[in-house]
Amino acid sequence: DVPIYPGARPTAAAKFSANGQTTWGLEWETLDGIDKVHTFYAAKLSQGDWTTQFGGAASTTFAATFTRKSNGKVSGILSADSSSSVTKISLSLLGG
Repeated sequence: DVPIYPGARPTAAAKFSANGQTTWGLEWETLDGIDKVHTFYAAKLSQGDWTTQFGGAASTTFAATFTRKSNGKVSGILSADSSSSVTKISLSLLGG
């Protein structure tokens, strides 16, 4: 139930398992600007079963960490970068 930015095009996905834990890595691209992407994730990750902490914001980037309230072993890192002609969204999710 991690939110995916509406209309974003998937560009990469990978799954890694080690020591009984699984990590997923996902990337998307959108033509929308960084402000719109940041607003979407700030709203969606503040709802439901997630706690979120944003940091590392700049005019073309932001980063956030998030953790599932009901299971602290499920956590992730979200970042976005719009320094090129598209905004690239990267997500790493640990646990599950």
